[in-house]
Amino acid sequence: MTERIIHMKAIDLSLLENDVVHAHFKNDVLGTVEDVHELFETIGRERNGRKGLLLVTAGDRSTLTNEARALASSAEGDKVLAADAIVLRDFGHQLSANAFVRHNRPLRPTQLFPDMKSAMKWLGEQHHLIENS
Repeated sequence: MTERIIHMKAIDLSLLENDVVHAHFKNDVLGTVEDVHELFETIGRERNGRKGLLLVTAGDRSTLTNEARALASSAEGDKVLAADAIVLRDFGHQLSANAFVRHNRPLRPTQLFPDMKSAMKWLGEQHHLIENS
């Protein structure tokens, strides 16, 4: 798997093959609106405006503020992302991810997964969303 990693304050962003971008929230991060803006801007710049398929993982004791979750599910994210696959590490991440999906209701396809393998498989099945955008 070819990848290039961009290190940001709260996130390590890996540009993977097949249009997948992997956002890993570092340990002990409370992701803010600024962090999500930086993520979206970096994806847009690195992919030259072409949408990506987002794989999200989080380190120990990391989560997003309510405002950051709202931004992550907004139309701003839809400009650079075609689908989100969120890997759940523990019960805390499951609660946060469920709030994102059920309360914030992103318009793009978003699924929760127990592991990276199943998340990557599903993202591969969403590739048509990029080709049609």
